[in-house]
Amino acid sequence: MKLQVPPTDIERMRQHPVLAEHAVGAPTEHRRTDTYYDTPEHALWKHGLTLRVREQDGTFIQTVKTADGPSPGLHRRGEWECELPDATPQPALLARQIKPARVAAPLTSDDIATRLQPVFRNTTQRTTWDIRLPDGEQVECALDAGDIASGERHTPIAELELELKSGSPAQLFDLALALHHDVPLRMANDSKAARGYALSEPATPQAIKAARVRLKKSMSLEDAFQCIGLNCLRQMEANVTGVLARDVESLHQMRVGLRRLRALLDMFEELTVPPADIADGLEWLAGELGATRDWDVLAASTLDRIDGNDTAALRDAARAKAARLHKHMLDTLHVPRFTELMLRLNAWLQGRQWRADGIPQRALTASAADGAQPLLRKAEKRLAQRIGKLDPDDAPARHRVRIAAKKARYAAEFFRDLLPKQSVKRYVANLSALQDQLGLMNDVAVAERLLPELQHGNGELARQAAYARGYLRAGTGADVRALKKPLAAIARLRMRR
Repeated sequence: MKLQVPPTDIERMRQHPVLAEHAVGAPTEHRRTDTYYDTPEHALWKHGLTLRVREQDGTFIQTVKTADGPSPGLHRRGEWECELPDATPQPALLARQIKPARVAAPLTSDDIATRLQPVFRNTTQRTTWDIRLPDGEQVECALDAGDIASGERHTPIAELELELKSGSPAQLFDLALALHHDVPLRMANDSKAARGYALSEPATPQAIKAARVRLKKSMSLEDAFQCIGLNCLRQMEANVTGVLARDVESLHQMRVGLRRLRALLDMFEELTVPPADIADGLEWLAGELGATRDWDVLAASTLDRIDGNDTAALRDAARAKAARLHKHMLDTLHVPRFTELMLRLNAWLQGRQWRADGIPQRALTASAADGAQPLLRKAEKRLAQRIGKLDPDDAPARHRVRIAAKKARYAAEFFRDLLPKQSVKRYVANLSALQDQLGLMNDVAVAERLLPELQHGNGELARQAAYARGYLRAGTGADVRALKKPLAAIARLRMRR
């Protein structure tokens, strides 16, 4: 696990009482210089590999690592190393160790190996503790302070690495929480290598969509719950870097990950309940992301639907409001509450901490294939009931139907591997179509709520806001009338099992 430490708190972390309490022996100090090698076009990085030569205490160690594995909060990588006589990389020496051979192929390619050059260099002062926790877990704790340099570009290093040597990964999060209590930390989703490559070749962050949940028929319902939960959490964490860069789509995908996770918790509410601090934290984060996303949608797609009048000033004002909220999101993701939420959520999911809550485990030990059936039926029933009671002219009621459709769709997507393939495909497609239709109508309702914030006085901005509200309201009637047939079809829709 990697955690960013405020540079001004490096010494406080070095003297942290938790480290002193659990350390086996005194910490060690080393100064290291890591030089990363690649081709001018970064061929190794594009193949998911990094090649590093470390100079420490007069020795040279060559290391190859693969890209991160898919565990939220934790970095899991293949890693191979060997000693070198000097600082010149010799990747072929490691290629023989790496399995499968296709992973090592770029290291032995003449086109790559003959064109290697330094890309960036890390210089760090590392303090290392060997930690033994009360339950027997062995952890190497390393505090790094230094600098990453690529040409004239530099970025500081101030981070803590917790490497599990033996025991449960969940204990890493508990240790991190104990440290975070005194020194404000932030989970670091980017490795030093990723930060170095970003310095050498700045790139626009890429929004990360949800990866498909992979379930096995042999899984218990508890196994499936953990697998799905970690999948949702992974999507949230993967988009933090993009949100910090104020990327609109990254914020949307982080919010989608959070919505999926909350839908999962709602689906399993009778089987397992997260602690109150996690539930409250998720609601707080949903509010922060949702407020920003509402203005993003208004500033772009909703106002783009308006014809027949100049709304340039209104669009500029909406974009400015969205930009201010994106800036506020930087503060949200930097506050200690966000770090604590993510650490607690990781610990709860990784360590299956619901087992300590006294909840009967019989249902969770059932097979995932059998246990999923009542959960899917529950989602279908809720959707049918909301459609049955719906007044199509009631915007909040339409939104509740949309939420129910979304949860039913997520349920089918979560358990896709355990359900008939074609049935899932048709079911999800139908729900997605309804969700999109209701979503456009909800965007109008959101605009009706937000536009008055821009509608002040009798100026041009107020005139444009009034026109936009009227235009959007006028189109809602036709949308409502078009809902009748698809709602009736969805109310009869059932997942074939």
